[in-house]
Amino acid sequence: MTITELRILPPLSVARLGASSTPLESYRLEVGDEALGYRKVVPDETFELNQDSGEIVRAYTPARIKFRDGDEVRPVAPFLEVFARTADDVLEPLTIDLLKALGLDAGDVSWTVHVGCRKIERRTFDENDRIEAILKVDDHARHSIDATCPNFRDGMTLPLGWAQYVRPTEEFPEIRLRFTPAAGHVYGASPTGSVYDTKKPDPPHTDDNVPADRIIYDPRKGDWLGYDESKTDPHLLTNPGTIFTQDSNNLSRGYFDDECDGVVAVSLVIDGKTLSAFGRIGSGPPTFAPDTIPIRTVADELEQIAFGVDHDGLATLADAEEILRRAVETVRLFNTTALNGNTVKGRTDQASTMVRQDSNDFSRFFEPIMAPAIVDNRAILALHQNVLAALRSGTGAWFGDALRRPEQVGDLSDLGRRKMPAMMRGADGRHLVLTRRQIDAVVSAAMGSLFTDPTEVSA
Repeated sequence: MTITELRILPPLSVARLGASSTPLESYRLEVGDEALGYRKVVPDETFELNQDSGEIVRAYTPARIKFRDGDEVRPVAPFLEVFARTADDVLEPLTIDLLKALGLDAGDVSWTVHVGCRKIERRTFDENDRIEAILKVDDHARHSIDATCPNFRDGMTLPLGWAQYVRPTEEFPEIRLRFTPAAGHVYGASPTGSVYDTKKPDPPHTDDNVPADRIIYDPRKGDWLGYDESKTDPHLLTNPGTIFTQDSNNLSRGYFDDECDGVVAVSLVIDGKTLSAFGRIGSGPPTFAPDTIPIRTVADELEQIAFGVDHDGLATLADAEEILRRAVETVRLFNTTALNGNTVKGRTDQASTMVRQDSNDFSRFFEPIMAPAIVDNRAILALHQNVLAALRSGTGAWFGDALRRPEQVGDLSDLGRRKMPAMMRGADGRHLVLTRRQIDAVVSAAMGSLFTDPTEVSA
């Protein structure tokens, strides 16, 4: 038996920032009996890793999920597992037993972690603003991932987390690496948090947002402090733009954080041939609403890429209900009255909304999207309940027409702005739209409920 290929699974892992020394334990979300009620956070099997030895001490299911320790959030620290495709075309976990059968051991496996934080470089287009770390791992110690940048102050680095090659044991023989993200701190360029004359010595530290030891960017080398986005070619801007902290003159205050993304690669030499595989990792902010799933996620994009825009046969009623449930969960987090553009306590245009954006970008008359009297959060939730009842009863085919299509994101007519999902912004800066595959799931399930036995469709 021999190994023909390696794979890292999952191929995409998302870590979440947190300053606690204890990683978040595993959990899953379960849907309760209530139609559009809250999901239940259910503890799941979790590995306890001894960071000193690198060994997994035990696998257990916690009694409850704890998301923070005091003021410190517990980070999500994923395990990346190596799988081997053998000569008989079987994909199985790479273990020390499989390595031993080939005359190898865990020491023959090596890892490379290559991550970066390129938010500053993306705006200044200065290669010297690239924050990057490349780490080689071939032992079981816990290694800090310290990123460097030519425009940092001398000797300064940005901590991006830790990588640890898990020591395999007889009880847990699989080959794994754990990525633990950074704490989620803010770093800066100015001791005062504002632009200053860099031809003079640094002023005393007075910035309450960033401690003195996190002022690591050197404004004498780079232009991030005081960066003026209005001078950048509009075709090169992010959308939405100006997503960084600015002062009253719309100049960058020099802040940045410790999020990152990149690649983890594993390699193994067998009979003189190097086999390798890679997986992508990224770190983002904590999930502060862990019992909810946003209406549109990266997973929806990947599913459409992998399986196409249409469902083979009818989508199930359960598929449509899941999308509707996610819409409800998203709306629960909204102040729908403010986001609609209503006048609240005598104040108008008091929040960043699609109403404001439509007015600013296209000089559209500033007016609420929906009738101001019907956007109370409870009324919106009741509307979704009615849609659910219609879908289940086989009378919800009209709901597909209420969904915004991708080609309608720029329709700023009264009817166009009221399409669902309403009052939400997509990554293109315009009104949010579901993926075509999500739309097909709703339409297909709704049509199916008209002509099929509901018990069969939802099975």
